[in-house]
Amino acid sequence: MGSLWSQYRPLLLAPWQMQRNASPLAFFIGWGLSLLGFGLALGLGFWLARPELAWRLAAVTLSCMVAVPWVICFNGLLAQNHPHAARLVPGHVQRLRTVAVVGYGLCTLLCAGLLASQFPGGQAWLPGVALALFVLALTARWVQLWFWISLILFSIPWWGKSMPVLIVWSAVLAWHQSQPWSMSVLSLLLLPWGVAGLIQAGGSRHARQFQARQTWRRLFESQSMGVASHAPVNVPVDRMGQLFRWMQPLWTRRLLRQAQPTPASVMARIDLVSLGQAHWTSQLSSVTVVLALMGLFFAAMGWWGPVDFWSELLQHGSMGLSFGFASMCLGILLTVPANLHRSRREQALLMLLPGAPRGQDLNRMLARRLMSQLFWSLGVSLILCAALQSVPGPQSVQWLGVHLCLAYLVFGCTVVLRDWSREHRPSSHRALLPFALTALMVLALQGLQWLGLPILGQIGLVLLLVLALARYRWQRLVLGAAPAMPVGRWA
Repeated sequence: MGSLWSQYRPLLLAPWQMQRNASPLAFFIGWGLSLLGFGLALGLGFWLARPELAWRLAAVTLSCMVAVPWVICFNGLLAQNHPHAARLVPGHVQRLRTVAVVGYGLCTLLCAGLLASQFPGGQAWLPGVALALFVLALTARWVQLWFWISLILFSIPWWGKSMPVLIVWSAVLAWHQSQPWSMSVLSLLLLPWGVAGLIQAGGSRHARQFQARQTWRRLFESQSMGVASHAPVNVPVDRMGQLFRWMQPLWTRRLLRQAQPTPASVMARIDLVSLGQAHWTSQLSSVTVVLALMGLFFAAMGWWGPVDFWSELLQHGSMGLSFGFASMCLGILLTVPANLHRSRREQALLMLLPGAPRGQDLNRMLARRLMSQLFWSLGVSLILCAALQSVPGPQSVQWLGVHLCLAYLVFGCTVVLRDWSREHRPSSHRALLPFALTALMVLALQGLQWLGLPILGQIGLVLLLVLALARYRWQRLVLGAAPAMPVGRWA
């Protein structure tokens, strides 16, 4: 047993060691807050809900606590499935497949048992959970599948009641009612074989797919890590990225035509180069494209979809729309530090332009431009989320979108008002603590709403907090700091 454990122990511990090595403090804080969140969900469920609902919430929470670590471990196994190691290390692929299949089977049995103990369906949970975990494994292998799965789920009202789908669904239900064990056995034979097949054994195809997965990973980490990723993913994705930045070339040509040796003109050109995707033209372009696509989709669903589509959307879709509207302002909060740190070489050259601001003038102009962009994005999001309150929806999350916007406003003051000359290289784990504090602030505002404080009073309290925080950081970190550009030179 000891020799067997010594063979598989490094494979199981590698995903957690990679996260811990990236940022030890963020690793322990993140998982500590995750466990605290699961514990609070369980405690509040047993305290506030009826016993049967509390036990159902406990089953769902414990299933998530089992499934999430397995997904993380499977991602770690895919990262260790290097094509060179698959060919040169004896038994490496076999051990990876063994760990993947055993973990998949145990996770399926535990999650299905927990859900079947509290929800109706009985044995149907076993193939259902097995299929769900297999889909998660596929998305870990091919990240672009998330787009197609989301598109399929969003378009269910359009095709869910078509005749071929109803025929297949009726056949599956008849099979489960007549021979439930055969479906479970078949799913536990075929799906683990598919999970094992996701671990490749080397070769040119394995090398190409491993490199493509690494490209996607670098693309996702480039903004948070402050490193530019210029590797093309594929032609359709690159063209789609240009579509979401359609306004930036127009604004660039306008700035170059009207360039003047004044601080405002130079600062506009510096912003365009240094902020990159966090510039207001990119953010506004993305918002217009997304809203246009949503409008076309909803119009198509209202025309060809179910008769009660609009009433169902207004009744049950207000919560999702509020989350989406509140998240429109996340671009500046998540990408500004990374883009400023990434473009510090360009900043050093652009500071040589005639009329470029210096010293405290540079700090003031940069802070004002970032704050104005933050206020505009948050203002539009706040108006849209407040307008959704006239739509009937779940009362338990009333004003949730507005609370998210207010929390992002406080979070944004800490992002844009700082000493940029001492800014360290951004890390994907450093955003964990602000998001945890944002979640706590949303919970606090929800508590004030539950206690009966009007929404205008909540907005007033948050504005007072923002004014005090902005005044302190303006005096200490904007006016009292070294010139902001190039960013991070005194870090």
